[in-house]
Amino acid sequence: MNNEFHILELEAYQTPEVFEDPHKDFIGYGEGNDFYQELIDAYINSPTSHSIITGVVNQIYGKGFSALDSNRKPNEYAKFMSLFKKKDLKRVALDLKLLGEACFQVTYKGKKVDQVSHFNRETLRAEKCDNKGKINAYYYHPNWKDYRTSDKLTRIPVFGSGAKNEILIIRRHIPSMHYYAPPDWIGSLNYAKLECSISEYLVNEVDNSFSGTKLVSFTNGVPTVEKQIAIKNEILNKLSGANGEKIIVSFSDTPENKTTIEDISVSDAADVYQYISEECTKKLLLGHRITSPLLVGIRDGNNGLGSNSEEIENAANLFENVVIKPYQDMIIDAIEEILAVNGIALKVYVQTLTPIEFTDTESVVTDEQREEETGVKMSSQKNGFNKDLQKKYADHLLNLGEEELEDYELILTEDASDEDEAFDMESLLNKSIDLASIPKGNKNGLPLAPSAQDDKIFKVRYAYVEGVKEGDVERKDDAKKGESRPFCAALVASKKVYRKEDIIAMNGLNQEFWHDKNTPYSIWLHKGGINCYHRWERRIYKKLLKKNGERAGGEGIGNTKKMNVNEAIRQGLNPSRIKNDKKVAQAPITRKDKGAYPN
Repeated sequence: MNNEFHILELEAYQTPEVFEDPHKDFIGYGEGNDFYQELIDAYINSPTSHSIITGVVNQIYGKGFSALDSNRKPNEYAKFMSLFKKKDLKRVALDLKLLGEACFQVTYKGKKVDQVSHFNRETLRAEKCDNKGKINAYYYHPNWKDYRTSDKLTRIPVFGSGAKNEILIIRRHIPSMHYYAPPDWIGSLNYAKLECSISEYLVNEVDNSFSGTKLVSFTNGVPTVEKQIAIKNEILNKLSGANGEKIIVSFSDTPENKTTIEDISVSDAADVYQYISEECTKKLLLGHRITSPLLVGIRDGNNGLGSNSEEIENAANLFENVVIKPYQDMIIDAIEEILAVNGIALKVYVQTLTPIEFTDTESVVTDEQREEETGVKMSSQKNGFNKDLQKKYADHLLNLGEEELEDYELILTEDASDEDEAFDMESLLNKSIDLASIPKGNKNGLPLAPSAQDDKIFKVRYAYVEGVKEGDVERKDDAKKGESRPFCAALVASKKVYRKEDIIAMNGLNQEFWHDKNTPYSIWLHKGGINCYHRWERRIYKKLLKKNGERAGGEGIGNTKKMNVNEAIRQGLNPSRIKNDKKVAQAPITRKDKGAYPN
C-alpha cells in the first residue's frame, strides 16, 4: 500500500428490474422502486431530452382531439368534449411519451361514465397478478421513494371491474414486461444521464475552478492507511463544495520534504466535451426516433430551413406516421373504450400540427377522408366551409337574386366608407320585410321588397365577382388559387345581383351550421372564407322615364338604366344610403389577415 489512488468509478446502468416481494401486495419497479423518478429527472435535467420529449408530446396532442362525425352526432360529440378535458389529454400524452405509460381515472354515476381525468402514472404500482395472470388493481402512494411498510396504500381497481372509481392504463405491449412497459427511448437513457453529469461537472468547474484536475503529493514518508484516509478527507473538505479554498497551505520539516502539487491536464478538453455533448445529442435523437432534429426545434449543422425544405417535408411525413400516430392511436383507443360504456361511438382523431401542404391528399375522395388523412378540421381548413354546406348557402342566396340584364354596362366601383354594421343589422331585423318569404316569392315571379338603400328613382344591388387584380397578391399565393369553392363558383356563374339585406340575412342562416352559434359568419364581409378571391361589387340602377316624363313601371331592375356611383349621386342619390364597410369591396386574399374568421 505504498501508493494508493482514490478515484470515482461510474456505475454501469442497468435495465430497470421488476421486484416481487412476497410480503407486499404490489410490484416494485426499478432500484428503490423509483424508476419513474429516474426518467423524470433525466427529462428535467437533460436539455436535449427535454427538448425532444416536449416537441414529440406537442405533436402527439396536436391541436386537440376531435371527431370526424362531429357534425352528424353533435350530442355525442358534446358529451365526448365534456368528459375529456384538454389539460387531461395533454398530460396523458406527456406521461405516455416520457414514462412509457399513462392512465385515465374513470368515475361512474350509476352505470355511465360521469368523469374522466388524468392520473399521475408515477404514483401507481401494479398489484400482483391473480392465478389467471391478470392485473386487477393498482396501488397509489404520493411518493414511492419515501414509502414505508407502515404506510396505508390506496387500492384502485382496473377499468372494467365494475367499481365506482377505476384506472385505465395506456401502454405498449413489450414481451417479458408484464407489469410495466419502459418508454421507447429507454436505450438512450444513459446518454440523457451523461448529459446531466456533464452539465453538473461544467457548472462545478466554473464555480470552483478545482475539481479533480490537481494531484497533491506528500514526499515525507508513507503514513498508515488510517492516516492516509484522514489526510485525504481533510483535503477534500478544503477543496470540494461550492466554496472550495483556492490556496493550499503546506507544512514541511525540510525543503526536500515539501508538498508538491501537479496538474492532471486534459489535452484538448474543449474538444473532448464538445464531442461528448454532440454524441449525447445524436444518440438521444436516435433513441427517440427523430427523423429530423428540426422537427423538435433542434438545429444540426449550418443548413437553414429554406435549404432543407424537401428534407423537412419527407421527414415530417415519416415522423408523423412512424412515431406520432402510434401514440395517438393508443390514446384514441382508450378514449373510444371509455366512450363505449356510455353507448357513444365516434370516429376520434387528432387535429395535427403538420402543415396540410406536407400531406398527400391526391387519393382522398370525400371531405371526411380528407379530414382523417390531414388531421385538419374541415370547418377550419383554408378552403373554408364544408362543401355540402357551401352548396346550401349558395342555393339559398341564388333564390333571392335578380337576373342581370345583358345589355347593362359593367361598372367596377365600390364605396369603401365605413358604416355601423351592427346598427344596420338591427334596423334590418326591425323592418317589416319577411325575409323567409322572399325565396318563395321570387321563384313565383313576384317582386322583391325594396332595399333600404333604394329610393323612388334608384335601386342598389350587389354582384359576386372576381376581386383580385394583377399585383394585389404575391405570385406564390396566386399560383395556389386552385379550384373555386362551390359557394363562389355558383354565385359567379349565376350572374345575379342581390339586395344588401339578402346577403346580410345569410349571417343568421349560417348559425344553423357554423361552429360558433353566438358569432355567425358574415358572407357580406368574408365572402367564401380565408384566401377567397372574390368580392361584392355594387351596381346602381336608375328607373327609366317614359316619353311623357313619367317613371316607367316595374318593381324589379327591369326598365332601369345602370350608372356609376358619382353620376347617381350627381342626379340625386343620397350617398349616405350606399355606405358599406370597406371589407365588402375587398377580396379576402388581398387583406392582411387573408380573410381569416375572427374566432
